[in-house]
Amino acid sequence: MASLPILGGIALLIGLIILALKFAQKSSSTSTTSSSSSTLTKKANSTNKPLNRKVTLNPEADAKYILNTLTPQSTPLEILYAIATSPDNITVATKSLELRADVVQRKLAHLAEVAKKAEDAQANATLDELLNDDDDDAWANDDEDDEAAQAAKAAKEEKKKQAAALAKATGKDAQDVTKVMLEGVDDDVLGMQWVKKNLTALGVWPPPKYTTNNNIHMDAPTERNLIMTMGRLNARALNSHPELLQAGPTGKIDPTYFQSTMEYRQRVGQQLDNVLRFACTLRSFQLACAVLDAIVMFKIGCMDAHSETELKWFQNFMEDKYGKEGTPKLILEDTYLGVPTEEPSKEKEENKTEAEKKEEEKNKLVQLIAQSRQVTTTDDKMSLEMQITRQHAEAFTKEKLALCQRQGIPPQIGMQAYRESWFIIVRAYKLNEDGSRMSNWDGAMGGSNPNHFEVLKENKHAIFDMLTEDTIASFEKEFVGSDVSDRKVIVGWPFVISNVAQKSGKVKIHLPPPDVPGKYEFSVTIKSQEFLCGVEEFKLVVDIAQGVKKKKEENQEEDKEGKKDK
Repeated sequence: MASLPILGGIALLIGLIILALKFAQKSSSTSTTSSSSSTLTKKANSTNKPLNRKVTLNPEADAKYILNTLTPQSTPLEILYAIATSPDNITVATKSLELRADVVQRKLAHLAEVAKKAEDAQANATLDELLNDDDDDAWANDDEDDEAAQAAKAAKEEKKKQAAALAKATGKDAQDVTKVMLEGVDDDVLGMQWVKKNLTALGVWPPPKYTTNNNIHMDAPTERNLIMTMGRLNARALNSHPELLQAGPTGKIDPTYFQSTMEYRQRVGQQLDNVLRFACTLRSFQLACAVLDAIVMFKIGCMDAHSETELKWFQNFMEDKYGKEGTPKLILEDTYLGVPTEEPSKEKEENKTEAEKKEEEKNKLVQLIAQSRQVTTTDDKMSLEMQITRQHAEAFTKEKLALCQRQGIPPQIGMQAYRESWFIIVRAYKLNEDGSRMSNWDGAMGGSNPNHFEVLKENKHAIFDMLTEDTIASFEKEFVGSDVSDRKVIVGWPFVISNVAQKSGKVKIHLPPPDVPGKYEFSVTIKSQEFLCGVEEFKLVVDIAQGVKKKKEENQEEDKEGKKDK
């Protein structure tokens, strides 16, 4: 009977030994696996160097692609598609996708490493933990209350903070990757695919009337840029979507997409300005108007700048924000076309005495008489002048001041950020004796060749050198036939208001006089580059007289005749 306790004790001892051996074997295996994993991670880190974030752009090749993609009949959407698929934008999109793939790979590796460490920690649990010994917890609590233990813990935390600060300063902060919320990696994060899904639901994806070379394939960079384009044009619907409104405050937004959209908007804005200059250089009224519509659509966020629904929405929005007088509108007064008038400099105006000011009043009549002088074919230039009053200036200023006050920004600083752009386009028509427009006028003005393509070619203009034969042919065709004056720009002129409080001002544009005497009608179109609002238009008729040739020109002609006689 005495041997039974001894046998029981031996059996218990053997059981404990076997358990210890199994635990040791498991720990050894885990240690080996962990060591192997660490070796692989180090190897991966040594080979996967950070990607080069720089991209090499070719602005000339980019401009050449865009210019030769467009025609005089290009729509605003087609203009935006051309810009979205330009070489430089594709290059930037390709790099952005590469950088995102790198971030995704590093975050997945980090998450795998965290999961592995958790698994290893579970496998390396102590024998006491396996046996659920609660006494250890009591001992641990006693240790935490010890001053020495608390000091050691505080020192450890401080050391961790210093290491994190050093890693961040040297660009080796692992937290940068772990904290980046990525669509497709983290739950409920919104990014490009979310935008694409909602564009599809809105019926604008695939992009309306968009075609590629084979009508089927759309590579990843092209898709990314077109999603950004369509996302911008449908920004109101996307920005008010409940899922986005919920994701914003919780940080469930993929920065690898949404931050790129800001950069993309800036690039597209610059390229649209370049295309507008291109349209005016080629004298295409239809293309210039389409570009101006594209600029407004991209800034405001709408699919059609002439949609009654969009125009009504914009008017209601402006009235709700600024009041009845807040709808952007220019009031045009004192329009004049004729001999240029001289404007006194500000310095002279400030230094004038009372006597000089009275004398100036008397001279106003003389100035009016000078303005009434008939323009001639040999004048160097004509002057188109107008007084412009901004109906919305006061309402905009009040709102801007209130915004500065709410944000705690000094008004003098907040006001400096304002920018309001408008664009003036002038066309000219020669009139018949009955006042009707002449359909076959060649458009000769300023003594230059009316065929502006020949002028561009002779002057070796940079834009002309970029054009292919097909592009030149498509634009030359626009200026053949009747009613060419409807389609031909004489002058395209931007004016920018940088002072939100500026109520009115005078705009003066110089134009070349026609080469042939007679009556001419000048049509002036003013379009906004900021707002969905009505187009301002007016017409001026001027009688051009035959000018007297200058002596220098007469002498040159006499010399030519003399040489012929000899």
